[in-house]
Amino acid sequence: MEQPLQMKASYYECVFLVDDDEDDQFLLQQVFQQYSPDCTIRLLSNGVELLDALETTCSLPALVMLDLNMPYMSGFEALEAIRKDTRYKSLPIVILTTSDQPVDQQRAIQLGANDFITKPTLLADYSQVVLKLRKEWLVGRCVR
Repeated sequence: MEQPLQMKASYYECVFLVDDDEDDQFLLQQVFQQYSPDCTIRLLSNGVELLDALETTCSLPALVMLDLNMPYMSGFEALEAIRKDTRYKSLPIVILTTSDQPVDQQRAIQLGANDFITKPTLLADYSQVVLKLRKEWLVGRCVR
């Protein structure tokens, strides 16, 4: 009986990473693999893909990491649309962006983001971001 549960868990996408920058996607995937290997990442490129994925997924992710500047639908637009839907009221959404502007942080929090993190400039600092996300949002939800 435990075998099917383990198989199911390995396919559970516990983090939706929404970012149009393929280098950032790759980097974050690698850091998650190193510091949170039991966490499966689903890569999405914009807000439209995120909304579609939320509509069609079997189970909601434990965390959405959302960039702000993306084509088709920005992170702000996606965040606003998600928070208007009561099904996603408790879905944790962390903005992970290059912006360090207080106005962007204020707007994201007003729209319902749970946290706002400026992407580190140093590669080594990404490990701290992933460890923080793991501790605050993933332990007990999709990882041990």
